[in-house]
Amino acid sequence: MWNDRCAVNEPTVREWIQAAKARLVAAGIESADLEAQLLAAHVLLVDRPWLIAHSGEPFPSLAGESVLAARLSGKPLAYILGWREFFGRRFAVRPGVLIPRQETEVLVETALSLVSGFRPRVLDLGTGSGCIAVSLKLSRPDWDVVASDVSCEALEVAQQNALDLGAVAEFVESDLFAGLRGEFDAIVTNPPYIGFDEPLADEVARFEPRLALFGGATGLDIYERLSREAWSFLKPGGLVLMEVGHQQAQVVGDLFSSSGWGVREPIMDLSGVARVIVCMR
Repeated sequence: MWNDRCAVNEPTVREWIQAAKARLVAAGIESADLEAQLLAAHVLLVDRPWLIAHSGEPFPSLAGESVLAARLSGKPLAYILGWREFFGRRFAVRPGVLIPRQETEVLVETALSLVSGFRPRVLDLGTGSGCIAVSLKLSRPDWDVVASDVSCEALEVAQQNALDLGAVAEFVESDLFAGLRGEFDAIVTNPPYIGFDEPLADEVARFEPRLALFGGATGLDIYERLSREAWSFLKPGGLVLMEVGHQQAQVVGDLFSSSGWGVREPIMDLSGVARVIVCMR
């Protein structure tokens, strides 16, 4: 934390935040006030309430300029801070790992409401940062949670998040089901579902891992594989719960239905988008 009260020609915390907010607004960044505060707190290694209580303290402008320049270049805030909040907890993230999104919380909530039974075995397929697997395990300690990913880097981050947050889960390197064994009561997944030609926000396209974003030309490659391969890894009556992209719910539901799955009505996110598809063996 910055403690040099004798700093000369440095802005105060309040002044730096106001100037940073103005530059973020000019760059078209939403939630500029919040982001300026988070960047300031990151530089000072404090929380946001500290900023309010010490708004007249001197602020190290050189360090502040470094993080602000990174944000203005388009680097996602979560990669600068090194974390993203998900389901009420902070998950470490870094370049090479998909940043958790709020809409994915609907997938976790749906799994928690639908998966039942004695010590169900649940697979988080394509775990990324581990936000789904860890949230499920901490919410239901009696569940046996397995988390898989094809990316070694993602698994490293997911395992560290599990350790830091106190969740005991099994982590497996696997290209979809290739490295997995046994059957599951439920498979929960937020797969890559963006088509190659779909427009993306610049900071997403430039900084987030393509492996975790793109699902083939139409964005449906993983869903097609799941509709064929997931059956063999589910117990009778088991569920597949999937996040889907905007306007994909109908086509993904039809894809699974034509492959013999029972498909429930899609679950909406807070924006009214059909976000989660649930299929039953």
